[in-house]
Amino acid sequence: MAYVELKGNIFNTKAQAVVNTVNCIGAMGKGIALEFKLRFPEMFIEYQEICEKRLLRPGQIWPYRKGKPWVLNFAIKDDWHQPSKVEWVENTLKKFSSSYKQLGISSIAFPWMGAMNGGIPFETIQDLTRKYLSNLTDINIEVYEFDPNVTDPLFEKLVYIINQPKIDYIYLFKKSDIQAHTWKKIYEVMKNEKIISLYKLMKYEIDDKTLIGKTNIEKLYYFLNKYEPSKHKPIELTLF
Repeated sequence: MAYVELKGNIFNTKAQAVVNTVNCIGAMGKGIALEFKLRFPEMFIEYQEICEKRLLRPGQIWPYRKGKPWVLNFAIKDDWHQPSKVEWVENTLKKFSSSYKQLGISSIAFPWMGAMNGGIPFETIQDLTRKYLSNLTDINIEVYEFDPNVTDPLFEKLVYIINQPKIDYIYLFKKSDIQAHTWKKIYEVMKNEKIISLYKLMKYEIDDKTLIGKTNIEKLYYFLNKYEPSKHKPIELTLF
């Protein structure tokens, strides 16, 4: 069992559980929380329902265990537009360190909680995280510093599609509800600009406009989550 600090993409982890940082009003609109919303839409719906009932408070943990990996939602904010508080981060770390055995967690991946959109100095979060997690000897713990240049399994599915000899944009439209011309733009940008991660693709702009709008981003993530190459026909060219 080990504690390790990494630079990369937390969604590459093979850990049993992964930590998401959330507020208590039901919004996942930025940063790592947005990634979790896009990758675990069913979890997000339940999270909204819990927040609407005011059942989640700062310093608490809401575990979602209906899929793999499990998602542990650490409430380190109250309202999304307010900063995190050190005491809330510390409370969640305390609760996790005292309850992971009861939950049956043998491996877990953390971000540096509150150090990005939370507004807490990185050194403070680093000290707190090490204090509560680094000495746990019966669990594997990974703590990730986000690297926007690191790929992940969802992006690799998209690369597989783009690398087909011929691409059927109409077929992709029917499967994803993303217009064929948008798929063509995605293909051209990925081929010409050497995009290497979903983060980079989502941030890519043409004439000061993002290549993929919010609605299409949600559709793309949903499609990639469900897409299994072995269950789909070969992607061949269709003109449009």
